[in-house]
Amino acid sequence: MKKTVLAMLFVSLSLFATNHIIDQKGKTFIPHEISVKPGDRITFLNSDPFAHNAYTDDEDNEFDIGMQSTGTEKSIIVKPGGDFSVECAIHPNMLLEVIMK
Repeated sequence: MKKTVLAMLFVSLSLFATNHIIDQKGKTFIPHEISVKPGDRITFLNSDPFAHNAYTDDEDNEFDIGMQSTGTEKSIIVKPGGDFSVECAIHPNMLLEVIMK
């Protein structure tokens, strides 16, 4: 029952979702920090001439978009939880801070 209520809440939140565009250019995430709410979408664009990756080990929002080729985009949906950091497995200096509203 609890999972059903949470699922319904998550679906209703996604009706008012925002799509946050994160570019990967110059071996950086642009912008470096975003504020999101549960149900929002984060879309990763790769504008560099080489592959990137975006992932987090955050317990509530764990994801790994895998190898992302030049000119492609991949998206994730933010789940309820706390703030988290996103990194690139290929370029360890890339960092995106995701702040929950």
